Amino acid sequence: MLREMLGMAEGILQDLHQDHEEVSGLVEQCLKTEASAERNQIFREIMTMLIAHSEAEQTVLYKKLQKSDDEKARSFVFEGLNEHQIVEQQLKLMARARNKASEQWTAQLTVLRELVNHHVKEEESTGFRCARSEFDGEQLEKFGDQFRRQKEKLMAEM
Repeated sequence: MLREMLGMAEGILQDLHQDHEEVSGLVEQCLKTEASAERNQIFREIMTMLIAHSEAEQTVLYKKLQKSDDEKARSFVFEGLNEHQIVEQQLKLMARARNKASEQWTAQLTVLRELVNHHVKEEESTGFRCARSEFDGEQLEKFGDQFRRQKEKLMAEM
């Protein structure tokens, strides 16, 4: 595979990064869109992706990092779980709004973007660093397969 040749065989970390990029792109697209119906469609995609991503990540990576001897790793996991919870609450609040073109909803979308960006920044620095020191490349690859399967299963159920 191309990833191995480029020396970026980081399994789950690569998958998480790709999801982060995709969600970020969808949020920006939603902010640039003005029609409520179109925003609603993009938002449903964002919501499905974020929830499936969070749950799969918690099941596959966080559960394993939580057992770490490294206090930083455990602390990262607890903070990450809390952030996932806050993002989910924000999504549920936004899903209830009928007019997704309102100024109020746009402000909520901006807050969602900030929550997600903050989480991504911490995860791709602290979280990825902890995962790299805790697991070898082969384990990260295996976690990547598990993460993708779990996420697809969750998305199919939504």
